[in-house]
Amino acid sequence: CPQPPNIANGLHSGQSLDKFPLGVTVYYGCKDGYELIGNVSINCTEDGLWSKPLPRCEATGCEIPEVQNGKVYGLQSTYKAGETLHFACNAGYAAEDTYEIQCQPGGTWDPPVLTCERVRPCPMPPGVRNGNHNGQGKAFFTVGTSVTYTCDPGYYLVGNAVVFCRASGNWSQP
Repeated sequence: CPQPPNIANGLHSGQSLDKFPLGVTVYYGCKDGYELIGNVSINCTEDGLWSKPLPRCEATGCEIPEVQNGKVYGLQSTYKAGETLHFACNAGYAAEDTYEIQCQPGGTWDPPVLTCERVRPCPMPPGVRNGNHNGQGKAFFTVGTSVTYTCDPGYYLVGNAVVFCRASGNWSQP
């Protein structure tokens, strides 16, 4: 038989061989992030051709994840690499950073864990020497609330002028 056929995103056990006599078996495997579909091997037949059908390698899909204290907006049970999925948190809960995840090659999600944390109000934002913020006089701060810092005349601000109350009950970095 001639050299065994190559398959996209796969390898075969005959890569280093020169001759393929009658009856020899060649085994296929897939690169990381792909799974083998079909027969794992082909044989050299009496007529000098390889047995059919050839296997193929398909990208490993991501299964729909579970969201602690939330739900996923998706109709499929599996997703292909590069596809994005959106999720939401139950009332009283929020995600710390993002509400979307992306399927990665190999069947993993990025970010890998979806967690909706109980929303905690933020305390009064920290004060700054020679400056102030516009949150003075407020009783509490909910997730997403922003506070803007300003400096007294003759002083300039180092850091972010605006901070946000995060779901964890902490402020973003000033």
